[in-house]
Amino acid sequence: MKDPKKPETGSESTESRIRRDRKFSLAEAVGREAAGAMSGASPVARAEQVLLEIEHTLESLLEDSAGSLKRTIRARIKIDPPLLARHFDRPVGALEEFLRATLGSESLLNSLVRDTDARWGRDYDERPHFETEGKSPHPDDPYTRAGVRDLLQDLLDKLDED
Repeated sequence: MKDPKKPETGSESTESRIRRDRKFSLAEAVGREAAGAMSGASPVARAEQVLLEIEHTLESLLEDSAGSLKRTIRARIKIDPPLLARHFDRPVGALEEFLRATLGSESLLNSLVRDTDARWGRDYDERPHFETEGKSPHPDDPYTRAGVRDLLQDLLDKLDED
């Protein structure tokens, strides 16, 4: 039987000789196993980092006191992983792409406004005011098609300035 205090010759590394005399601890084992896993990386997933930067941009540049439009835009971008993946290097690009697509399509804009109205109703426990084609918007509707279009265009203009 080998003497545990006596170092082996040959293939035994210095690290092995050092570890041999140390007591085992779970923390040390986990630390050894995970040593390189997070080297230089953020513990937050890249897609979540992109969303956080988009959220920060929305908070600082989008004039939306009720906040329902900001939350709806973030939710829409969040459920589009390919959009996020295309802009890992420049997160604001995902927001710009979303805004251009929405402003370029009446159906996307109408859908965004409808979802925002519904979210506003949930957020404030109010009955939402959905616009009907051919009728004037309700006077208390915080999110009309024209209003949301103007807000999105204003945001896109601010992003283009940067």
